[in-house]
Amino acid sequence: MRIAFLTSEYPTEQPDHGGLATYVHRIGRLLQRFGHDPEVFVTSEKKTSTTTSHDGLLVHQIGWTRQSNILSIGFRAGRRLVPSVSWKASIDLLLKSHALARALERRQASAPFDLVQSADYLATGLFVRACPGRIHAVRCSGATDLYSTFDQNISGFTKFQSYMERLTMKRADVSYAPSRYLAGYFERMHGMNVRVIRPPTFRIPERSPLPFDLPGRFFIHFGMLRERKGTALLAEALPLAWKMAPDLTMVWCGSCHDKSKLDRWRSLWGDHARQVQITGPLARTDLYQVLRSAEVAVLPSQVDNLPNTVIESLSLGIPVVGSRGASIDELLEEGVTGHLVELGDVEGLARTLARMWNKQTSVAKGFKWGSEILKEMSHEAAVANLLGLCHQQGLPPNQQPKSQ
Repeated sequence: MRIAFLTSEYPTEQPDHGGLATYVHRIGRLLQRFGHDPEVFVTSEKKTSTTTSHDGLLVHQIGWTRQSNILSIGFRAGRRLVPSVSWKASIDLLLKSHALARALERRQASAPFDLVQSADYLATGLFVRACPGRIHAVRCSGATDLYSTFDQNISGFTKFQSYMERLTMKRADVSYAPSRYLAGYFERMHGMNVRVIRPPTFRIPERSPLPFDLPGRFFIHFGMLRERKGTALLAEALPLAWKMAPDLTMVWCGSCHDKSKLDRWRSLWGDHARQVQITGPLARTDLYQVLRSAEVAVLPSQVDNLPNTVIESLSLGIPVVGSRGASIDELLEEGVTGHLVELGDVEGLARTLARMWNKQTSVAKGFKWGSEILKEMSHEAAVANLLGLCHQQGLPPNQQPKSQ
């Protein structure tokens, strides 16, 4: 089968890539290994479009421009109604999505695709047209209206972005999410039928030397440092945890979009602030080495979508302190691979941290993760379930995916 991935993120464009770029790279390589022919279309800041090979995958880097008549007209017509920053970002979203769709159709004319998968994020598949014999699937990596509420980042642009992302999902043949949690949110709040397809497991690189020293014993909090990932909740819980476990030490790894919030969180810790080492974003090889050295991963997301941070931790046998009811409970087995805390429960999180630091629980580092969900995340199942969308949507028999 020929599969096209439309995305706003990919490792060729973002060296310190996030979850979306990581997923597209991993599933593309996996499909290729199973004998399929995937290609990636990603928006690029380059002035012209280019095609390159990345880890054996054909990657179309699609240039686009803000200096267009559409943008000029949009500014003049909309600046009285919408703040200019929000309006500019909205026009950029439309231009990028349109550029991706045009590049897809040019490639379709010479080398037709059986399946097009776009990300809901930034409505990358908004302008993908219906095409006989070709399925358009949207993978839901998040829900902007839900996420922006928790991140306290509601603006004219996030409202526009959320609407366009849902419009993209409605116009596609099928939409799916990695977690039951997010699929349930779209059904409950927007009346949308979103299926659940789990992502594939992945191999974590071998050990490598670190360019900095680590504490002798520590818990880790990593990924995006922001409200929806539970960073603020953890910052508030630490002073309570130190009353029960005075020597509890943490390493935080990741980027914080608002440095003033990081300063505010630090201010809560007083003299204990030196017990939280904040590294900033790390190369993935360095991050995995820090994770391997940690005793526990503290990842109390308040909203999430089967986060890579939890999958990576459990894959390495690192226990997780997570939240109940935000998709982490779909991965973690209470009392076996970690502990779950109720959403927003600062005191409960503090008690759990102290209990694990003081080794008052049977959960410990070094287990072999064997959850039932791993069957759905096996390479065979992940590929079969993704390509199975073609069967379910009625792709002609001569274009159905080949069995492996």
